[in-house]
Amino acid sequence: MFPPNLNDLTAAHIQSLIDSEIAESLTLEYKQQLPSNQSEEKREFVYDIAAMANAVGGDIIYGIVDRRGQDGQSTGIAASLTGLNMLPNAQTEIDRLSGLIRDTIAPRLTGVAMRPVSCPDGDVLVIRIPRSWNKPHMVTIGGVNKFFGRTATGKYPMSVDEIGRAFSEQSELREAIERWRSHRAELVTRGVGPVQLAGAVTMLFHAIPASAFTRDVLRETWTVSEQEKNSMYVPHPATNFRYNADGFLCLASVGAPSEAYGYTQLFRSGIVEYADSNCYSPRLYDRDSMILGQELEKQMVKCYGDAVNRYRRQGRNEVLYVGFSLIGIANKSFYSVSTLAFRQQNLIRQDIFTSPEVLGDINDPEEPPYGRTLLPLVDTMWQVAGLEGTPFKTKGEWKPFGQYQ
Repeated sequence: MFPPNLNDLTAAHIQSLIDSEIAESLTLEYKQQLPSNQSEEKREFVYDIAAMANAVGGDIIYGIVDRRGQDGQSTGIAASLTGLNMLPNAQTEIDRLSGLIRDTIAPRLTGVAMRPVSCPDGDVLVIRIPRSWNKPHMVTIGGVNKFFGRTATGKYPMSVDEIGRAFSEQSELREAIERWRSHRAELVTRGVGPVQLAGAVTMLFHAIPASAFTRDVLRETWTVSEQEKNSMYVPHPATNFRYNADGFLCLASVGAPSEAYGYTQLFRSGIVEYADSNCYSPRLYDRDSMILGQELEKQMVKCYGDAVNRYRRQGRNEVLYVGFSLIGIANKSFYSVSTLAFRQQNLIRQDIFTSPEVLGDINDPEEPPYGRTLLPLVDTMWQVAGLEGTPFKTKGEWKPFGQYQ
């Protein structure tokens, strides 16, 4: 009914709800007016948002009146537009409501998108709430802490058993992601990944939409558009493109198609895997072999930016799990900057390191180098090398693309 990409939503889509007499459902709700700053209206607003996130997600449309039955009760069927008359101040309202969601729902609910639509009979605001993979979300407002779920007839307070099951589902998802990432690192270690990598050290960087681990049925042939092929970022210039068993592969060939310095693998599930195998110098300044830490930081920024932009173009509206793995690092050390490079070298003992995951928000307007999302990962990488965190800072601010002596 509604387009997957909220940016494609038009007045015609809104009018079709009224013309087709579409009723409210598990994933759709109508509201006449936006919540004011009165305490009760703010509470009901965040209760509705959290309830949808704790269920399967959906859309709340502000500016639609539903039909009344003969008994005067709501039928939930779209009847007409009320007209919010809020488009001149749309961004102000979006900022207000976004702040309310951010400040009163825990853990933080990511991926919520809002879209104002100008219609002939009045404006509407559509709020799209993703199915949360970090649930259950608790509303903390006015000194009251509550969990809400949702059915086709509306929201309700969750029971203790339902809250427990939601926590269990979240734990199972994280375990599934961890197993998958470890498996991918093992394939590269054994030389049976998407392509044989030429370097001695490899970084795998993963952007994983939570929905990738839901069971779904293949309904049509999965393909990659020419626009997506041409806009793909590959660590090191791409020279070869092809479909493979997992989806679509772009690689930076060494010379023969069977070897590469890096690749980008698009999975049918939506996961993107980036590989950089040109981050190691066997002899650096006549010193011991070293991993080029700043280059890895730059690659993380570029890969994450590419993944987020890709998901935005696809209209995805969900949370990302982001992490990296280092492969082939035993008995090696990191090169940072000249003031640190040849201080006491701490050789790494393990051959593979897989980072914890961090959460990224596709709709977060965070700018490169994405410090809120990526800096915890970058610091973890340097802790593997024996340091507290990245040495690539200027006046305390992370600057991975800076010039250092």
